[in-house]
Parts: sequence; structure tokens; C-alpha cells
Amino acid sequence: MVSAVNTGSLNMPKMLRHLSHRSSQIRDLTFMRDAIKQREVKTTKSGGNLAGPPVTFGYEKTDYDDAVLGTDTVFHVSSPEIVLPGLTMLQSPISSRTGKLERTGHRISGACIFYAPSLDYIKALDNFKDLKSFAELESYDKLIDIERIIQNPSDLTTIGGSSDLTIDLSPGSTYPAGYEIDRVQFKIKITTDTLTSITLTGHEGNAVTTKTIVWTATDTFTPTDWVTVDLPLRDITTSDTQEVYIGGADKTFTATSGLDIDKLKGGVNTSYLSNLIIATSGTNVVELRDIYLYKEAEWRIESIKDYRDEYMQIRAVRVRGDRASRRRTYG
Repeated sequence: MVSAVNTGSLNMPKMLRHLSHRSSQIRDLTFMRDAIKQREVKTTKSGGNLAGPPVTFGYEKTDYDDAVLGTDTVFHVSSPEIVLPGLTMLQSPISSRTGKLERTGHRISGACIFYAPSLDYIKALDNFKDLKSFAELESYDKLIDIERIIQNPSDLTTIGGSSDLTIDLSPGSTYPAGYEIDRVQFKIKITTDTLTSITLTGHEGNAVTTKTIVWTATDTFTPTDWVTVDLPLRDITTSDTQEVYIGGADKTFTATSGLDIDKLKGGVNTSYLSNLIIATSGTNVVELRDIYLYKEAEWRIESIKDYRDEYMQIRAVRVRGDRASRRRTYG
């Protein structure tokens, strides 16, 4: 348990909890690590076999699955993308947007320092403690922050009667924009049914045509305790996959994309977001809370100072910053 971990004389976790009520510098982050793909390995050359062990030139394959006995020539284990919400850190100081005019155009970058609990404490958190492929924070890992919440629908509890929970995103006559949104995050708990899909609907160009982005649970699961789901909504193509971790086990979601949220200008325009639909396998009680459609800030870890059982100082950079005006104009 986390409470059994030596928190050190500073007790960084306790300090973060107290400061979270007083300062927005305490950030709830999503840890993300890109999938580690297999390497192409060759044992033959033109005219015969290579002498010695298999040779790799560093080229990556398109998959990250386990080695196949009798087919693959090197040992490796499956290393899919890791997406683990629930990591709390203090962020300061922040330079979130630094502009530089260069020969190739205008580049936006940023930098900050995160102060995090000790590695032992992080490895005792839910999901982190069960995930064997996570051993430590590494350079080039990503920390996803909620830079700005674009929409925060009210918490929802259903007693039954429908397997689809529809959340209206377009109340009134002024409609929400979509071009600012990067991801959707929510916490869900279901008594007995399984989570089957998450759908975002919107109108492009007129109020009649409805288009969707659908994340379908390839690996269905029943979140009998609170589970955080965090999925991307930007630059999605059909058949893209994304992992959601439950107790350290990855559950795959597969995308079906027909909606371009960059085209949803909102306001009094006819291009706008309409609904968020959470679908389950039955009609039992479903609870939703902390529903966020948000613009992300993606921080890449650059260096780590580890103060052992006290805390960690993490220097991070943001190299994918953008200007909302350009996003709205160019998509």
C-alpha cells in the first residue's frame, strides 16, 4: 500500500495534498510512454546466411507484441503504450509558451520543473504497482496535463433503463467549439455490466449531418471500482488503438473516425459538438464523475534529480505548443 512506503522527512505526498486545496500549481497528470516496437533483425544476406548472431540495423517494425517462437530471432516481450492517470506533482516555475521566429516559421516551446514524490511511492500507486513494464520514470516519457477544461458536464448516475448514457454538450443557442479539444477524461463505475464504447458526436457544416468519433472496447471490462478513462480525440484515424489500464492490465480501445473536431467552430455556427455517449452492455447502475473535455499540455521529461526517499525534481520541456488562433484557422 502507498501508506506503507517511506515518505521521507519531507513527506512530499502529504505536502501535495495540503497544497492542492490552496494552489492550482498542484497538477493531476497522466503518465504516458510510447509503445516500444520490435526491431527488424536479419540472419541472411544476398547469397547466404550471415556469420555470427542476428544483426539489427535499428529499424522498427509496426507491432510491439511478444516474440513468436520459431519466427523471431531475438527475445522481447510485449510493450504497448502506457497511459496511467492519477499522478500528482507540483509544477513550478512554468514557461508554458515561448515563441521564436525561425527561418522555417514560428515555433512555440515551453519548460517547467515538476516536484514529485519518491519513486517508491509512485510505484505503490494504483496501476503503477501492478504494471510490470513500469520500473522507473525515464527521459522522453510524457506527462499529460489538463491545460484548460473546455467542457465539464455534471456528474451522472443512472439507475437503469438504457445501455447508453447520453451527455448533452450543446445546451442553449450558443454551441461549444471542438477545435480546442484534445482529449476526453472521465471516471466510471459499473455494478455488473461492461464498458463497450465511448462516442463523441458533432455536426459539420449543417444541423442535419451528424458525424462521430467512436472508441470501441476491444477488450471489454467491468469497472466495479472507480476507473479513469483518458482517450485522445484529435488526429484520430479508423483502426487506431489506445490502451486503458485497469489494475496494471491493458485494455485496448479501437477507433472509428468520421468526425474532424478541427472543423467544429462552435458559437452560433452550424458546426459544433453535440453529445458524448457512454455505452455499456446492459442497463444496470452506472456512475460517471469528473468528466472533462480538455486541451492538453504535453510535457516531455528531459532530466530527473532523484533525492532518494524524499522526492524527485523533474525538468520537462514542451515542444508541441501551438497557438489556438492558428489551430482554428488551419485545423
